[in-house]
Amino acid sequence: MKADYLFVPACEADIDQLAALEVDLFHTDRCSRKTFRYLIRHAQVVVIKRPGDTEIFGYAILLGRKNSRKMRIYSFGIAAAARGNGLAGRLLEVLEDIVRAKKCSMLTLEVSDSNVAAIGLYKKHGFAQCGFRFGYYEDGGHAILMRKTLDETRNRQ
Repeated sequence: MKADYLFVPACEADIDQLAALEVDLFHTDRCSRKTFRYLIRHAQVVVIKRPGDTEIFGYAILLGRKNSRKMRIYSFGIAAAARGNGLAGRLLEVLEDIVRAKKCSMLTLEVSDSNVAAIGLYKKHGFAQCGFRFGYYEDGGHAILMRKTLDETRNRQ
């Protein structure tokens, strides 16, 4: 039986694990501990944990501006050991619920054009390419811009 997971707001006690996960997931453009501390205080940072456990299995950072109907997935990642059981899709649904609760209707993101798995995940969940940025990342890598327009209620499949 698969363990159940909780999708909860990050707290400052999570910063070390978030920073370590960031190093495992990304070879460039990483968030520092200082950045995580700021984002936990001023943005929406959601972490995935098991009940009664402090280990983080994934996270997402969601940014939005006041008086905007659009929010952006700033960072998104699932620990390698936790992949393959639907956590990424469930995390996207949680983010969409947050976006709707804030009365926003558009969710955007950037993803490396070499990250085929992530691009497939986002397309599967209704994101469409809306642009491309050459040399977007620190290492010169390119980014695909994607967006999804959200209905007021979640579409259950």
